Amino acid sequence: MSARKDRFALVAHGGAGAPGPAAERPERRHGMVAALRLGGLVLRRGGTALEAVAATVAALEDHPLFNAGYGSLLNSEGSVEMDASLMVAEPIDETLDADAHRNHHHELEYRVSAGAVAAISRVRNPILLAREVMDRSPHILMVGAGAERFARGAGLTMVKPDEMISERARERWRIRQAQRLAEAEDADGHGTVGAVAIDVRGALAAATSTGGVPGKLYGRVGDSAIIGAGTFAHKYGAASATGQGEAIIVTALCREATMAMAEATPRRVAQEAIEELIASTSAEAGIILVDRKARMGYAHNAATMQVGTYDSVRGLQHLWLEPIRKRQRAVIGVAP
Repeated sequence: MSARKDRFALVAHGGAGAPGPAAERPERRHGMVAALRLGGLVLRRGGTALEAVAATVAALEDHPLFNAGYGSLLNSEGSVEMDASLMVAEPIDETLDADAHRNHHHELEYRVSAGAVAAISRVRNPILLAREVMDRSPHILMVGAGAERFARGAGLTMVKPDEMISERARERWRIRQAQRLAEAEDADGHGTVGAVAIDVRGALAAATSTGGVPGKLYGRVGDSAIIGAGTFAHKYGAASATGQGEAIIVTALCREATMAMAEATPRRVAQEAIEELIASTSAEAGIILVDRKARMGYAHNAATMQVGTYDSVRGLQHLWLEPIRKRQRAVIGVAP
């Protein structure tokens, strides 16, 4: 069953992690709200879910306080290595509207597509390159210099690697190199940005982008570039994750959560997905979800997680989420 024809929904996250400096919270909120407005405007004007998540994530990549794009934190060698991916599930049968599908108990069939990039340093907006990989190549995942060469051919904005390093990220790296790790980790708190959406046609999309774990080894790739781990979309819904990438990869977090929405609400699925990740890996992560009925859900088990929503019923909302703890059954999320 699809969303009502006049319904759309967008959810975005700014990473799950430590709280970070209190002084940065107002600007982080402003950045999230601005990104949601861009993506929400796309949906309000009849644009696609894919366009909405790409616009939302690209805006977060351009903001220096989010660990993606220009705000990316530095690896162990003091350089930026960025990962990103997106995926879309589009209805194949568009001859019947959503009400007709409900009345005739007709199950929509979907076509899925995906694109991803990893370990890139010269592209201003990695999520836009991931989309080019999906749209203009026969591949799903491209990495490093080959991906950057492809970006030049696609006409994307290219920069010198040093131009992707914000002064904030450089200072965090200096602190880490000086062995003040506790201070650095607290300041670095947040990692990864992402968005999920459904449009009025019933198409579902997800997008995720990151600068990776601060101080990561050169060449490390996390979940944000892996379809099924950090990003996934299917006929049941769409998901984007944030947190400890290795744990998200081994649990196939986003794929498992998306498929679970066949039988449960996004709100319930988000909570159970994080609880299961805690049980199997003891790692920290967060997830945002939207299903084909335009219902939304989100949960995490880190110190905090920034989430924003925009839908055709309630407009724009911004939240700093409280975490789920091990064996805690408190409900987290919304299901309009």
